[in-house]
Amino acid sequence: TIIIPQTRRRNLVVLLVATALFNDMLQLTMLLPIIHTLVSSPPPLGVTTNKEVALGLFFASKDLCQMLFAPIAGILTSKTSANAALILSTVGLGLATFVFAEATTFRQLLIARGAQGAASAAVMCGGLSLIAETHPPDVRGAAMGLAQTGLAFGLLCGPLIGGLLFQRLGRKRTFRLAAGILIANAAGMVGLMGLAPPDRTAEERERGETVTKDDASLVASSKRLLSNRDILAVTASTLVVHAVVGVIKPISQVVLDAEFGMTMVKRSFVISIATVAYFITAPFSGWLSDRVSRPRLVALSLVLMSGSSAFFALRHLGIWAFYTCVALLGVALGVQKSSSQSLLADLVDKHELGEYSMAYALSDVADSLGLIIGPVVGLW
Repeated sequence: TIIIPQTRRRNLVVLLVATALFNDMLQLTMLLPIIHTLVSSPPPLGVTTNKEVALGLFFASKDLCQMLFAPIAGILTSKTSANAALILSTVGLGLATFVFAEATTFRQLLIARGAQGAASAAVMCGGLSLIAETHPPDVRGAAMGLAQTGLAFGLLCGPLIGGLLFQRLGRKRTFRLAAGILIANAAGMVGLMGLAPPDRTAEERERGETVTKDDASLVASSKRLLSNRDILAVTASTLVVHAVVGVIKPISQVVLDAEFGMTMVKRSFVISIATVAYFITAPFSGWLSDRVSRPRLVALSLVLMSGSSAFFALRHLGIWAFYTCVALLGVALGVQKSSSQSLLADLVDKHELGEYSMAYALSDVADSLGLIIGPVVGLW
């Protein structure tokens, strides 16, 4: 094992998690500009009727499978280790992406998309738990914020990279390449973690010696987690923020087309404002959460999201109101994610609630549920 200072080990952990989150989001968003083409293909790969329903089912399958698998991912992470969970989930995401590349029917595309969602849940649980285990509370927020930039960058680059590669290489070679990158990423994790194993904090090592991982203790800690009001309040904020995102994001395309007459390229540019705002805000709010009250930052994110909703309602005043709505949405998401994820780890420590992974699994359930509920409410 190479002797590396603790600070550099922590930086390496953040880099590994940020890279994993980047690849996770990249795979999930690469197909956004091409899925309509795939669904419109001749059967059996595409469908001839109810294309809108097929598209809705395709997009919902990822969030639904991620929500359903998140508790399992939390349990598996607590039973093994955050290191193993992050590596294995990245391999699983690579295999799911390879299945997507080789799919010959719409059903197979749907199964691959659902498998990507399940793997994504494990990436989140493993990655965030690893940061929580290796970073003390006074620097945990900055680490979470930096890791979130990987996710935001993948969200920003995915549609562009997916569209360009699909146009040049076609579906199979595009997603074979993406699957290969994921497997290479997992291999790199194994190598780096083998050379410089993540160093858990002294508090985490002490807690690990006292916490048992048998089924009875896991059930008991999960019950305490689900009955803790502070944990439920933070989880509720995650649900609300992502539900608002789920409402505004799909409707915005219709609004920009019908009310402002924007082309597809311009609509994509407007929506990317939220991603850029998220990319910029996440590391700053993470850094800030190490210096001010994290619960107040979570509350601030709800205020910002309320402001975003207000400007969406006031869009008749002009396109500037819609720009403001989208920018505030990205800022609110960045503030909420960075501060809430570090706050959850603090609450697990404070109330002795067992494994971090179960708290992040609960948060991931709220995240996915919000993104499922949001579009339904918006369309209604």
